[in-house]
Amino acid sequence: MAGFVETLTPREKALAHVSDVLRFPWRGMELSVPAESCSGRILRPVTAGENFPPFPRSTRDGYAAASADCIGATPGSPAFLTLAGEVPMGSAPSFSIRRGECALIHTGGILPDGADAVVMAEDTESAGNWIEVKKAVQKAENTVQPGEEFSVGDILLKAGQKIGFRTAGLLAMAGIRETAAASLTVGIISTGDEIAPPGTVLLPVGKVRDVNASMLSALLTGEGYSVKNYGIAEDTRESLASFLREALRECSVVAISGGSSVSMRDHCSSILEDLPPPGLLVRGILMSPGKPTLIAGTKEENKLVLGLPGHPFSCFISAYTVLLPLLNGLLWGEPAGPWKQVRVPVQEPVFGHTGIEEFIPCVLRNGRAFPFPVKSSFSKALAEADGLFRLSASHETIRQGEEAEIWLW
Repeated sequence: MAGFVETLTPREKALAHVSDVLRFPWRGMELSVPAESCSGRILRPVTAGENFPPFPRSTRDGYAAASADCIGATPGSPAFLTLAGEVPMGSAPSFSIRRGECALIHTGGILPDGADAVVMAEDTESAGNWIEVKKAVQKAENTVQPGEEFSVGDILLKAGQKIGFRTAGLLAMAGIRETAAASLTVGIISTGDEIAPPGTVLLPVGKVRDVNASMLSALLTGEGYSVKNYGIAEDTRESLASFLREALRECSVVAISGGSSVSMRDHCSSILEDLPPPGLLVRGILMSPGKPTLIAGTKEENKLVLGLPGHPFSCFISAYTVLLPLLNGLLWGEPAGPWKQVRVPVQEPVFGHTGIEEFIPCVLRNGRAFPFPVKSSFSKALAEADGLFRLSASHETIRQGEEAEIWLW
């Protein structure tokens, strides 16, 4: 047991190997939910069944007109148009406009026949039935044309996208009543005789509160997955094996934190070896932090189990850079993570080591990146960090002013 991290697998190679051996993606993890209450992640692409908008709409308050009638209009040489009527909101206009005419229109109103642009109200003056236009407009200016937002067959949401404030309105706009969401529950098991429940008020000497379960739960639910917490297993093989059997009966994926550190009392590795084939697939990953990460799975029952390090920051890095990509691969076939990769110059040197992929918290200020070192506790660093420096195995030190690869949350 004590030597299980002697052979380390590069992270991306580990992700590809597990995805291949366990034959990702797995099918059947689908839940059809009403669009108005949908949360989580879209399982399959959502396509438009209609054009939007279905009619030409105004994007400004003003006057619908023919652009040809406004050519050359300026404050010193305005164009004069006759007001033909007002476009009602929520219904199509019952009239059309002819050359030399215009119609009062509000944002979202339907352009009447004969109009191909909208002159903004602030660029006009009214005098009775005459409208003075003081600025020329181009064809389609201040309008949205039919199908400009999306057309029949367009992909509105890609598989794997989260439903949230950025995407929920699109489903309503397209008139989509139901959608297929990913249905996946991840079980969380904490281990360690030194771990106490998070709600413990007075900690006994030698005990620490269970940070990892809370962190993993927040991370996973924030990414659209369901979570079930199984509590804290004792540091015995029998206790951990019992917890894992229960979790695997109810969940497709189980994350064990604290059971993969090099210790005589840690039995995670041998338990994962005893799983049905293929069992233990990865015995440590070539990254820092997170080296002692274990990955196992079963083909016949479609189960995935990860042993994550016990140190909170190491546990987070393993979950963020290994667990989340594997969940993405399990559902959609591509083991990709949720981060947004950018390159930003560093304000001070970032020190690394060649031969191993490294992750260091970073803070962005005024377009520059600063390292945020982690010592005994990760909570403050993670709370204040904007993302992670990623140093590849071939990159040692990033000097001041050089650009660094950063993964933003």
